[in-house]
Amino acid sequence: MIVQSFISDAIPSEIPHVRLAIYQGSGPTGDFSSVRTNLETLRGVAQRAQQLGAHLLSFPELYLSGYNTTDAKTAHALADRIVNEGILEEVADIARDQGLAIICPYPESAMVAGVQRYYDSIVVFGPNGDTLKNYRKTHLWGGDERHIWSFGHVHPEEG
Repeated sequence: MIVQSFISDAIPSEIPHVRLAIYQGSGPTGDFSSVRTNLETLRGVAQRAQQLGAHLLSFPELYLSGYNTTDAKTAHALADRIVNEGILEEVADIARDQGLAIICPYPESAMVAGVQRYYDSIVVFGPNGDTLKNYRKTHLWGGDERHIWSFGHVHPEEG
């Protein structure tokens, strides 16, 4: 892992500020062992971000499953397992353990308007592990994304 740090110690503590850490890296994709590997990377990155004094840590789109899964059946199976096997709860625990907010993109499986739907989503956990926001992508790009994912925030129950 390469970490570049551009941290200014010149910010007086009495001035409100947020120190943002961003992870950009490649990880495995396409099966549930990839999700587990990416989760362990997230854990290590969160520890490093906390050591550097970060308040908020962000990961790239579809981080947990990997972005390169273009087969709908595989992507949906991963979304189901992430939701059903407590992976997001593990991310919340990491946020709480490290005391920093985490922006974690993932494939979401949800029953919406009486239909099982799949979303390219992002969840934000606060430093206490609480869910602050879950966002479902509203602007799907290209045929692959539109074939795999549902448009977010279309139905009234989504807010």
